[in-house]
Amino acid sequence: MGDTPLEQSLRELNTLLASVGETFWAQWAARAADRIAAGGDPGDVRGVFGGMGSFNDLVIHPANGHSVTDDRIVDANRHLDELRERIYAESQAV
Repeated sequence: MGDTPLEQSLRELNTLLASVGETFWAQWAARAADRIAAGGDPGDVRGVFGGMGSFNDLVIHPANGHSVTDDRIVDANRHLDELRERIYAESQAV
C-alpha cells in the first residue's frame, strides 16, 4: 500500500522545513508521517494547529533563525501555508 496523501504532505513539509533549518517542526512532521504510515489516527495531527506557539505561528524568516535568502522568503512561506492548509484538510478526511 502506498503513502496516504496526509503522509506525503507531512514528508513534503519535513523536507521544506529541514531545508531552511527549522528542526523542531521538521522533526514533528517526520514523526507524524511515521505514525500515520503505521496506522496512527490522522486526527492526532490537528492538535498542533491551535494556541500560542502552535504550528500556525510558524513563519520562515532569517529573523527566526532560518536559512533562507530574502528573495525566497515569500515563496517559502507560501509553500508552508499551502502545506499547512493541505495537512489540516487531509487530517480531517478520515
